[in-house]
Amino acid sequence: MNVLFVINARFSFSSQIAQLALTKGLKSKGVNITVMGKFAPEVIDYFKKNNISYIEMFPLKKIDYNFINKFGTYVANNNVEIVHFVSGNFSRSGLIALKKLPNVKVVTYFGSISLHWYDPSSYLTYLHPRVNKIIGNSDYVYEHVKKQLFFTNKKKAARIFKGYNPDWFSNVVPFDYSKLGISKNSIVVCSVSNHRKIKGTRYFLEATNYLDTQKEVHFILIGSNTEDDSLKKYINSSKISKNIHVLGKRDDVPSLLAGADIYVQTSLSEGFGRAISEAMSVGKPIVMTNAGGCTELIDKNSGIIVPLKNAKKVGEAISKLTNDDSLRIKMGHNAKERISTVYHIDKTTEDTYKLYNDLMNE
Repeated sequence: MNVLFVINARFSFSSQIAQLALTKGLKSKGVNITVMGKFAPEVIDYFKKNNISYIEMFPLKKIDYNFINKFGTYVANNNVEIVHFVSGNFSRSGLIALKKLPNVKVVTYFGSISLHWYDPSSYLTYLHPRVNKIIGNSDYVYEHVKKQLFFTNKKKAARIFKGYNPDWFSNVVPFDYSKLGISKNSIVVCSVSNHRKIKGTRYFLEATNYLDTQKEVHFILIGSNTEDDSLKKYINSSKISKNIHVLGKRDDVPSLLAGADIYVQTSLSEGFGRAISEAMSVGKPIVMTNAGGCTELIDKNSGIIVPLKNAKKVGEAISKLTNDDSLRIKMGHNAKERISTVYHIDKTTEDTYKLYNDLMNE
């Protein structure tokens, strides 16, 4: 089958690795796959190394008629049978072109619960009538997507977990936190978040006031907008404000995670959680809020789930792992094992390949 995989991969390689590995896995199963989109140099190197066909073509605005014409021509001339949009922004223009190509099957990917049937803009992307399947990356997202579809259209929803592979990070060198003035004996607690209200960053910072331990603990906050003024009041009012390190946006997140002791996610809602998957892949125990799909990633042996908007419970969970070295190490090991056995990329590849075949046989 001929598949066009459309992705916006202009960011760091590590943040795109799951989707890129999926294209490699599908190719190994005999899918004639071409990746279209916007790519970072590392991504292009990956395509070349793995002999994956790619074409740099992407819309420059929400509705780009130049892209629409080129996209439609490419699909028609190359006998594309399935278009798989990973980028919703790119699908906005691509779906217009596909109106004239009714025999092409269309798959989209969705990773949150921000899709709503009453939002008119949704019908330009994921709820567009040309879409045949909408992949939700967790049970939580899958059930949400189904609620936005009516009658027989509910069959469009599909659930395929976004798998990872600990082997991807086997050569990652753990970050040396002594560069930040943190002693080797300290416990490093890390959180990655592109800060906005739904990420609940304030609860991560407020948790510093509820630590119950004699050990020195340092909090590491990573991600875009984490240096925002709105967070400074939580840092300044912390009992351990000098032990809070805001690193902003970084390209070495896997290394920072590998060098930490505990990973914390305090989101108010989370589809699945890329950073959580990465932290589990490098063997870190997880503390997370009961924020939806992310809770499917861990079990009681690999992490601790706490209530939403409850900094006290976050602090207590961190303290529990800080004070019990054997529990912390064991949970980290179990987290890595859970990625390997339950949420591995090979299962994602198998499920995606089956979905493609089902579409072709409809």
